[in-house]
Amino acid sequence: MSTPRPHRPGNRVVRKRLDAQAVITLSDDTRAESAPTATSHAKVFLVAVLVVVSIGTALLMLPWATEDGDSTGAIDALFTAVSAFSVTGLVTLDTQAHWSFFGEFVILVLIQLGGFGFMAGTSMILIMLGRGSSLRANMMMQDGSPTMSLREVYTFSRRIVRYMLVAEIVGAVVLSFHFARYEAPGTAIWWGVFHSISAFCNAGFDLQSTSLSMGGHARSPLALTTIALLIQLGSLSFMVVADVWRQRRWRSLQLDTKLVLLVNFVLVVGSALWFLVVEWNSALAPIETGWKPLNAGFQAIAARTAGFSSADWTQAHNATIYLWVVVMMIGGAAGSTAGGVKLATIGIVFMAVISTLKGQPEPQAFGRRIAHQVVYRALALIAIFMTMHFVLSMMLVMSEDILNAERFSFVSLMFEAMSALATVGLSTGVTSALSDGGKLVLVLGMFIGRLGPITLVYALTRRMRAERFRYPEASIRIG
Repeated sequence: MSTPRPHRPGNRVVRKRLDAQAVITLSDDTRAESAPTATSHAKVFLVAVLVVVSIGTALLMLPWATEDGDSTGAIDALFTAVSAFSVTGLVTLDTQAHWSFFGEFVILVLIQLGGFGFMAGTSMILIMLGRGSSLRANMMMQDGSPTMSLREVYTFSRRIVRYMLVAEIVGAVVLSFHFARYEAPGTAIWWGVFHSISAFCNAGFDLQSTSLSMGGHARSPLALTTIALLIQLGSLSFMVVADVWRQRRWRSLQLDTKLVLLVNFVLVVGSALWFLVVEWNSALAPIETGWKPLNAGFQAIAARTAGFSSADWTQAHNATIYLWVVVMMIGGAAGSTAGGVKLATIGIVFMAVISTLKGQPEPQAFGRRIAHQVVYRALALIAIFMTMHFVLSMMLVMSEDILNAERFSFVSLMFEAMSALATVGLSTGVTSALSDGGKLVLVLGMFIGRLGPITLVYALTRRMRAERFRYPEASIRIG
């Protein structure tokens, strides 16, 4: 005879027939509601960009934002605000001569907010999207988007802030000592802070009142090296630098880090040699022979992502300008303050080509396999970016060559379009002479270049679905 089970609270089973019209509502988990998703993060990010740019434009239109006390036109104020917040560096007005200290401070705040916002914001979106195939990702999905906990967001943001502040403070101290040799202490400190933040954020704004932002410092290894290092720290991203700091061994680095460092090294060395040889008697002609290698190296780093210049780009050969259109398109690392299609994107496509030439069935790099979907997304990003450059160049040519008959050279307009789209800020000197329509075209280019790549990557990643069936293969003739 079996022993009866003791009755305990909650041990009874209650059976009740539910009415057909009854609705059972389950309470939502408040922790799930508070967890930021890639979708919500992207929406907040876009709204924040529009709000900050609007406030910055309004502040720059105030009379006390200028040296002469006159209000700045809406288009020039909008152009400056967008250029500063998108950390581009293209200007229609001389930053030091036109803007007062208040105007310069507004520009610097926009640069700092833009640099931090894009570095932190895009990094978090990329981290969320990178969780797509893991078990942890499936457990943390909300509304179809991978999430980060609030603690993760706070910790990650704090690390980026600390990384930025350390780099910018050290840079500001070094540059302040440099400028103190020419200016009063107060001016030297302000210039040191301004140029340090502008360099780290890859913004390219300067206070030198000359078409050559660093032309007066072409013989200063301290100034050029400090700014170049700040640009590299900003354009390589916190994630790459943190991986290098943790591992400190090439073999232990993530594949993404290896691709970024490898492509960056090839671009810096290759473009420096090109600029040194081709522009020896042109853009580098005013610089003494012994200082030309230093300035060529500076252009290879600064002119690719930040827009600082110590050489006269108005004297550069068309071959160099055309090459730099490609160099600017590549840009910096994903999750950095730089623009472009990104270093790892080019590295992925290059490795896919090498694997194809070797007859390998799948793209491989450093003993790791690269998923076909990643290669497809890289190719799509490059193709769409090139298409947008074509459209912007055509719009700029129509605005300046057809509607206004300014007759700028096509190479110069194509260069300006890529500089805006890749958020570089390098110019051949035509930006300030553009019509209002041309300036608005560049504003559109800076918006697309800053928000377009990460938006496109997010959209392509979200649209990826598991294959339920496969079509039969077809033979297609190529080559």
